[in-house]
Amino acid sequence: MKYVRLSKEEEFTIVEIRKFHPKARVRERAQIVELSNNDKTIDQITEIVGRNRDTVSTWLNKYEKYGIAGLFDGEKTGAPRKLTDPVKNRILEIVELLDTCTTEYLKTTIETEFDLKLHPNTIKNTLRKEGYVYKRTRNSLKKKRDQKKIW
Repeated sequence: MKYVRLSKEEEFTIVEIRKFHPKARVRERAQIVELSNNDKTIDQITEIVGRNRDTVSTWLNKYEKYGIAGLFDGEKTGAPRKLTDPVKNRILEIVELLDTCTTEYLKTTIETEFDLKLHPNTIKNTLRKEGYVYKRTRNSLKKKRDQKKIW
């Protein structure tokens, strides 16, 4: 059987992380290390936390190899942002020039100028972050109604 052995200081730190860390994933990993320190087998730990045996074993190995840092997630990568500063500045410039404009108009303008496909929600969220108010434009029939027929 494989057990993690903690010093008093490490045990105190693990308990504090298990109780107070803001991320549930880190709290769960700290609990696994704590259970291992309390002489629970991997099979018993899997029953308690409801995780796969391989997952529990991997987290214990990471703790042994990296210590406390092994409990935390690494940096997650993703696709680079499509909305670069020049594109963002151009969107803001267009919005400043026009009284009203739609996200569809901004989208087609950016597509032609920068050869870049953006979703209208991306434009809407960008404008919202910059403090602009986005409202959906509506067609109103109020001006076309006959006032004589309204009593």
